[in-house]
Amino acid sequence: MFDLFQFNYKKYIVLFLIFLLGMGIACSQTIDGSQNNLKDSALSKTLSNTQSYLGINLSGVGSSSTQFPFIDYFKTARSWITTCRSKKTSDCRNVWDTQESDLLDLDQQGWVKSLPKPEDPPRYTQVSTIFFADIPKNTPIAGQYLILYDGEGTLEYGLAAKKDSTLSKPGRDVINIDLSKTSGALILIAETDPNQTGNYLRNIRMIRAEDETRYQNGEQFNPTFLEKIKPFKTLRFMDWMRTNHSRQQEWENRPVPERVTYSRIGVPLEVMIALSNQQKAEPWFNMPHKATDEYIRNFAQKVKAELNPNLNIYVEFSNEVWNWNFKQTHYALEQGQARWGKDKGDAFFQWYGMRSAQMCEIWKKEFGNQADRVICVISTQTNYKGAESHILECPYWVAEGNKPCYQGMDAYAITGYFSGGLGELKNSSVIKSWINQGDEGINQAFQQLKKGGLLPKDWDSLVDNYKIFLRHAEIAKAKGLKLVAYEGGQHLVANPKDQERDLISKFFIELNRDPQMYDTYLQLLEDWKQAGGTLFMHYNDISIPKKYGSWGALESVYQPTSPKYEALKDFMKNNP
Repeated sequence: MFDLFQFNYKKYIVLFLIFLLGMGIACSQTIDGSQNNLKDSALSKTLSNTQSYLGINLSGVGSSSTQFPFIDYFKTARSWITTCRSKKTSDCRNVWDTQESDLLDLDQQGWVKSLPKPEDPPRYTQVSTIFFADIPKNTPIAGQYLILYDGEGTLEYGLAAKKDSTLSKPGRDVINIDLSKTSGALILIAETDPNQTGNYLRNIRMIRAEDETRYQNGEQFNPTFLEKIKPFKTLRFMDWMRTNHSRQQEWENRPVPERVTYSRIGVPLEVMIALSNQQKAEPWFNMPHKATDEYIRNFAQKVKAELNPNLNIYVEFSNEVWNWNFKQTHYALEQGQARWGKDKGDAFFQWYGMRSAQMCEIWKKEFGNQADRVICVISTQTNYKGAESHILECPYWVAEGNKPCYQGMDAYAITGYFSGGLGELKNSSVIKSWINQGDEGINQAFQQLKKGGLLPKDWDSLVDNYKIFLRHAEIAKAKGLKLVAYEGGQHLVANPKDQERDLISKFFIELNRDPQMYDTYLQLLEDWKQAGGTLFMHYNDISIPKKYGSWGALESVYQPTSPKYEALKDFMKNNP
């Protein structure tokens, strides 16, 4: 998601409610379920998101996420798990995961058409999926849920989920979920299509009982989620689209709304357009690195046809096609060297620049007289001086008779992350000494984040970042492009080789929750503005903090606020 020279760990675990900013004291870890029905914030009453200076990256959809964006929770389910609870063979007794997903009998949208017969080769006898895995027990999602489905068969429930047989009927099970004693809610297909008529269980939906009317009225999105992202002008769908390592290539194989879950191959375009229209927010789409021209063309056509015509669109080719943790970078090198020669070590940069230019041309052509609505983004590796020349100038492509890749683009994108070097392995002993100093150690850490100068290996403090912003602002100006940040915010991640990784990670989570992070964020954003930056996309909206990073502005969609979230809102309010 971000630069090669920065750690790249972003997933979720262990939720704690951070501290109530207005009170100035730490809260308990409980999240009061009464906070689910949030009133409109003062900001949302006074500031339209069309005036906002900031955008937000939406965190990836999954069963371990606390984003909870959809009314239908089944859209965030894990992929099917092949389970064996039968005694039909000696090697298959209560095996939770037989790892036979490649043997599943699925329809085009991923619904299970049949289960193996006793004489069939597969070991598994049933199929299951799970929700709310690794979600803290005090997350306010307990309560009554409706399991709606089409077809014939038997669904069973486990872990934190229990069926209420007295309220259930065919096509509509009622379950109660209580996470106070165990993690996760299990739904298991024990039998499907028992009469072998082709009427297998499908279109399974999981709706909170209190949201039934909303669902019947056609609403898709959790209203609390909508409120939390309401202030932001632009929504970057990179993680929703599963851009990193994407396998999407042909348009006919793209995810569609009927898909069993969106957690595996990404959220459908129709759903992203619907969210953008409902929020009146500009979408930021990332084209898959293997996408054919036809895929890109059809994608653009659908956006033009269905998106609110008053909204602009940011479009970017893949994500960080220089980060060797991602398959798209390896693919770019292969494609670039196949085109320009095995000796071209920078071929991945130039191939990325070429495909960005080609992508932009397709989008602009499809939008015709509305082409000014399409904001084509070309990015660079922020801390690698000279990378931008390979990408923007792309001399191999130019030598074939084409224009430099930056010509025709609209925006030049970098990251806006800061960490003050706190996660560097060489700084570990100093960080541990700060941990032992209590509040004074926290103050030292924030001094390092803002100004640097306290650690042996010192980089990317706010002072350092401002200089980087200025350098890239000059590059953008010289190319006639506006400077944007595709991702940014704090970047506190402990080195995975650090023997005290867990201890340091806990300290970094504490820093993220500290009230001083509010002023630190405001300074970051003010520096960005003063340097000449325009749209700044925070990474990300909502996610659980863990040793891989504390990326979310909020730790749960049901958390009222946080120092980071409050700073983002206040900056938008003061800088329309």
